[in-house]
Amino acid sequence: MKGDCTPKERKENMNVNKRNNYHLTGSIHTLSLSSEHVTDIDEQVAPCFDTLSNRENLSYSKINPNKLTGDIFSYDEFKTALDTVLAGAGIESYNLRRFDMRFDSFNPEHYRDYAKLNRYLISALAVTYNVKNCYDSRNLFTQKQVSVAIKNKRFECENYDKAEESNGRDPAFARLELRSKSLTDNDIEKQFQGWYLRLDKALNNLDKVHQRYNDELERIYKEEKDSFPVKFRSLTDFLIQYQNCIFCKAQMVDLLSRFDEVKDPETRAKNHKKRYGIEYFSKKDLEHAVSEIKRASEKFFKGTDLTLFEKK
Repeated sequence: MKGDCTPKERKENMNVNKRNNYHLTGSIHTLSLSSEHVTDIDEQVAPCFDTLSNRENLSYSKINPNKLTGDIFSYDEFKTALDTVLAGAGIESYNLRRFDMRFDSFNPEHYRDYAKLNRYLISALAVTYNVKNCYDSRNLFTQKQVSVAIKNKRFECENYDKAEESNGRDPAFARLELRSKSLTDNDIEKQFQGWYLRLDKALNNLDKVHQRYNDELERIYKEEKDSFPVKFRSLTDFLIQYQNCIFCKAQMVDLLSRFDEVKDPETRAKNHKKRYGIEYFSKKDLEHAVSEIKRASEKFFKGTDLTLFEKK
């Protein structure tokens, strides 16, 4: 099964205008560090300490410098704010343990419109790095998906409905967060470069994403097709129910080929797309999303959009 769809299938993939409207604003959200004991924090910077704990001879702090004067969208300004916070707590030296980069959208429709695309990208990271802790979360009553996340010892990635999470208090409506953990260097910009390598590597493993999902979908269908109470009335019902786990026509054809009742997977896939409008993506769609993450990162760290990451 190929990792991308053929040229003939491009018209079935993500709308180009929709793809080009995938826009993010990058900045640092929080960071965690260890330092000598913190015994007194200036009143001005105290709100920036989300948590502070003392163990043995060290203090462990989770700091949000954005709470000092408001959201910061420049690395130089972030460093100035961080220096102010550290000085206000008497921290002269520290070891950076973790930092979280946030990529926000201020478009009210962004989370809904790009939830499946971001799920695809996060799934590619998961299979590439064999991440075990992978999950999505839903509102208890509405059943709307509000988050998709993966976590391991080195990094975390989460896409979530920020408007839902903040109850509308945050100006952002959607957030993609890339979290770097178990760090050994205090240079945030240098450490973040590792995400470029992770994302690029993930783009080369889309076929593994399709395989992993199809293996699980095949198992679910065969185990539950005759269940009672009824989970789905037909294969078509099943495909509609799990459409957010099927990312391109090639994957759909492979999935359909696993079921004896489907005599012509190609035709069945074509008809399903035409009748029910499942959204498909090409590798280029994901490449665009990764380029936008890089562009937003460079905008934050450098202050300008580098041509390397300009939209095509």
